[in-house]
Amino acid sequence: MFDLVIPLVFGLFGLLFVGFIIFWIFTLVKLLRQRRVLKYTDPVRAMDIIGRVRQLKVRGHEEEAIRLVQSELAMPADTARSWVKSI
Repeated sequence: MFDLVIPLVFGLFGLLFVGFIIFWIFTLVKLLRQRRVLKYTDPVRAMDIIGRVRQLKVRGHEEEAIRLVQSELAMPADTARSWVKSI
């Protein structure tokens, strides 16, 4: 009986640990993306712009998203292109 329970407990613990690590990696990536925009604007406006850029990218208008970032944040063209591609 214990031969079956102990590996299951360790397996469940391992899965929870891996899930926790993956959660923190995604959170870190999200914060790094937002931090790049926070150099140009405040956090509330940054989240608004991130949402609009995501909507434009989903619709296939990546160039329009780049122009939006350039005009709203006065971000250089290369930086705006790189940032939009990272979202």
